[in-house]
Amino acid sequence: MRTSYIKVSEKIRLRYENMRMSEIVRIDSRGRVTMPSSIRDAVRLSEGMYVILIADLDNKEVRIVPFADPEAKLVEFRITFADVPGALAKAANVLARQGVDLLSSESRTLRRGESAEWIVIADVSKCKCKLEELERKVVEEGAAKEVKFRSFP
Repeated sequence: MRTSYIKVSEKIRLRYENMRMSEIVRIDSRGRVTMPSSIRDAVRLSEGMYVILIADLDNKEVRIVPFADPEAKLVEFRITFADVPGALAKAANVLARQGVDLLSSESRTLRRGESAEWIVIADVSKCKCKLEELERKVVEEGAAKEVKFRSFP
C-alpha cells in the first residue's frame, strides 16, 4: 500500500485558491443589501469605493466586482469618430495626454467605413483640464466628430 503526502504549504495554497465565503442577508424595502464586514474586509472593499454589479440572467446571479477607489471621479465618454484605422487610438492619445485614466471601454462600428463609437468609463480626477475643454481638444485634434459625457454621482 502506497501513501501519498502533500506538503503543508501546498495544502494551505490549495485551500486558499478555492476559498469562498457566503453570508445570507436580506434586501430592504429600497432594494439595498448590507454587505457583512467579514466579506468587505476579505475582498478589500471600503466606503465610497466604486463597484460594478454584473447580473448573469441565465443563472440568476449577481456579482459585485471592485472597480475604482473612492477618490476616483468617474465619467462616461461617448465618442463618435470616423470608422478609419487609428481614429480610436488618436482619441485615446488625447485623453492620455490630459491625464485621463481609462478604466473600461467598448467600441463598435456604427456604419462600416463611415462612423464608429467608443464608450469609455474613465477616472478624470487627475485630468489637466475641465471636461468641456477636454471635449473640445478631442474634436479639434481630429480624433472625433462628437464627444458626449456624463459624470457618475
